[in-house]
Amino acid sequence: MLVIMMVAGGFAAGVWIMAGAVWPPPRPLSAALSHLRSTGRQRSAFVSADGLDESLALSIGRWIVRRLRGNRLADEQTVSDLELVGRPLELYAGTVALSVIAGASAGPALWALAAAAGSPLPFVVPVWFMLIGAVGGWIVPRLTLRSEAAQARSDFRHALGAYLDVLVLLLAAQEGPESAMDLAARAGQGPAFAELRRAVWQARLSGDAVWDALDHLGRRLRVIELREIAAAGSLAGESGAAVRQSLTAKARAMRQSALADAEATARKKSQALFAPLVLMGLGFVIFLIYPMVTNLSVGGSG
Repeated sequence: MLVIMMVAGGFAAGVWIMAGAVWPPPRPLSAALSHLRSTGRQRSAFVSADGLDESLALSIGRWIVRRLRGNRLADEQTVSDLELVGRPLELYAGTVALSVIAGASAGPALWALAAAAGSPLPFVVPVWFMLIGAVGGWIVPRLTLRSEAAQARSDFRHALGAYLDVLVLLLAAQEGPESAMDLAARAGQGPAFAELRRAVWQARLSGDAVWDALDHLGRRLRVIELREIAAAGSLAGESGAAVRQSLTAKARAMRQSALADAEATARKKSQALFAPLVLMGLGFVIFLIYPMVTNLSVGGSG
């Protein structure tokens, strides 16, 4: 009886969420006025909102963000990861909600299959499966986002290394720091170079230091190397030293770090291939000696 009540409650909650997504409530007047007065949030070059489709997950996510005002759904790390992978908060919230519902439905589905097979389960088993499935549905999208963001940060570091090499060459050609940073940002394509161009232009329009804009970008995207470059350039400019020497040393350090990471990754992959190669060799040896052992056993019995 308890399982039936929980299944009915889950079904009613799902209907309520879908109804709220299809027929959203009117927006409060205070929220609309605050949106009109706001200057607007800076959009990342990694987010492509034009290609978003009106999917069920996006609709549910928008409803959840409106209800919870968005700041209770994700911490700073999750917001930074979403910007890196080009995924809006609404889509992430809808995906998590659907994953939780799908994971929680594992318990009722197991109970229904057992009842249809004629061997009903104790009510504790489907309840535990429901709780475990709901927790798994909450954790899996977050782990997937962390993995995708780690790969995106690795790609950003590669692009940052190329940007820094071009910047050093331009500084060696007697270009000014700001003009060299602008030209270096225009030398490449992709989300990383688009973010760098936006940071340079915002610093130029606002009158702030370009190094501060790069530091803000590195803090927002959680790219430590970009913040280190901004700190090195800012310190070199304040102390009167040549910026090119500091950036050259940083570029050399980034290349060495990237080379060490590549060697460590290759070493791990080589070690992971050791066991399959050993098993393959043993299988090949057994394949070679099996006919001889079989012939010897047949000859001995004869």
